[in-house]
Amino acid sequence: MPRIVTVREVGETLIDVTSEEAIALAEVGFCRVTPTSAPGRWRATDVKQVGAVALRDLTVRVVPKTPIESIVYMASLGRVQLSIDPRTIDAGFDRSLPSALAQALIAEVATATRRGLVKGYQQTSESSSVVRGRWDVARQLSVRPGLPLPVEIDYDDYTEDIPANRLLHAALRVLKQLEGLPRAVERALNRVLPLFAEVGVVRRGAPLPTVTVTRLNSHYAPALQLARVILEAVAWTRTEGAHHGGTFLLNMANVFERFVAHVLDDEVGKRGGRLLAQDQSWWLDADKVVTLRPDVVIYDGSGPRTVADTKYKAIESVSSVANGDVYQATAYALALGVPTAHLIYVAEDQPRRTLRIPTAGVTVVVHAVGLGGTPEQLRREVTQLAHELCP
Repeated sequence: MPRIVTVREVGETLIDVTSEEAIALAEVGFCRVTPTSAPGRWRATDVKQVGAVALRDLTVRVVPKTPIESIVYMASLGRVQLSIDPRTIDAGFDRSLPSALAQALIAEVATATRRGLVKGYQQTSESSSVVRGRWDVARQLSVRPGLPLPVEIDYDDYTEDIPANRLLHAALRVLKQLEGLPRAVERALNRVLPLFAEVGVVRRGAPLPTVTVTRLNSHYAPALQLARVILEAVAWTRTEGAHHGGTFLLNMANVFERFVAHVLDDEVGKRGGRLLAQDQSWWLDADKVVTLRPDVVIYDGSGPRTVADTKYKAIESVSSVANGDVYQATAYALALGVPTAHLIYVAEDQPRRTLRIPTAGVTVVVHAVGLGGTPEQLRREVTQLAHELCP
């Protein structure tokens, strides 16, 4: 049974681990690990991701500052409001992030596949003694010149083995391999996995497939988003030696950024605007050497209207904004030729603040979004933010 150590996302946590374990944790890169004056005691700070890290004899759980339900809600782009069933939590097992995301994905997959898996046409290439579909003459001559059989053919197969199902199957298989999931969650995984018996998986290390949500597969949307987040969170950090193990780490800055952009996009669209996330079409200089990539650019019919950047940083007050963040926002506004730029932070009960930069003719507005409430409260805050960015 591996030892379990808990690290807080915010502040400093003292942990008792061996030197070898401390080195392995530092190599994972989710936090900074430094020694203290006490032998065997280490200091974990600057946590960048939340979730779990598993080494051979040690499991480190990173406890997020944000409620688990809100993390799942943001990770699913505001589609899944998870209510963690206490019956799925074994005695002594806490409400961990991997367990919560597993429970959410299983529930959404069960809902999406209630009438079976979605099918689609998938192009198949094979060697056959019977011609069907299209004969690939070029491949035939390349593979077996002068031989009439077998024939190299391409055809469209109507099958369940399509990218959407592969994505779901891969995420479920990854969860199955995680250690420490509650027994009830493991049983639920065993019930849903047989649905994908005829479906392949996304090969480890390969880019995740892009799945276009249409009228025919729109009921898959929440499950697909959660599957993508889970697959992005999982990485095997060691394959051999004393440091063998894996990680399930969620980059909360990315989760927060995507969620804010998604909600803003919905609201801006209702007002006739258009939002581009991670817009890479801008440079700071005329020779296009210094690239810019703002998190959010809102356009109207005449061009860019305003720009915003999300910062997954807990600020004590809107007056404690880092100078570098203000410089960045000012550069965005100048490059895009807009009068106002917005900085979106994480903080509870903080009023907005306006910083006027007279030499640049730019105004930087600082906003704070609270993550400590319910998913409904979180959605309302970001929706209100959209009203301010696109009145």
